[in-house]
Amino acid sequence: MLNAIRSRWRRRQKISEQPAAHVPESLAPGWSDSEAVTKQLLSDVLLRLTPRQRAVLWLRFYEDLSPVEAAPLLGCSVGTVKSQTHAALARLRQVAPELRPDRDETGVPE
Repeated sequence: MLNAIRSRWRRRQKISEQPAAHVPESLAPGWSDSEAVTKQLLSDVLLRLTPRQRAVLWLRFYEDLSPVEAAPLLGCSVGTVKSQTHAALARLRQVAPELRPDRDETGVPE
């Protein structure tokens, strides 16, 4: 255990950072400014959720798991996965209504 910690410490010391000559204009090639802003907003909003709610959303929507598949990974019942998903989505809607897909750019429902 001690050797593993020391190895990790040594690896960190070998990393050297080099300043960039210029800052890139966008976060990723091919992204529009609105996509970058939306991604940053979503990241900020997800941090307002509890760790369990983030985990449920990750498993359900990013990993595309059903509640039955996600329950054993979270160590809870299928009903808990469903209720946590519902609560997390409600919290997202409350905190960031501008992220809702059924709204146009002005924020008005279509």
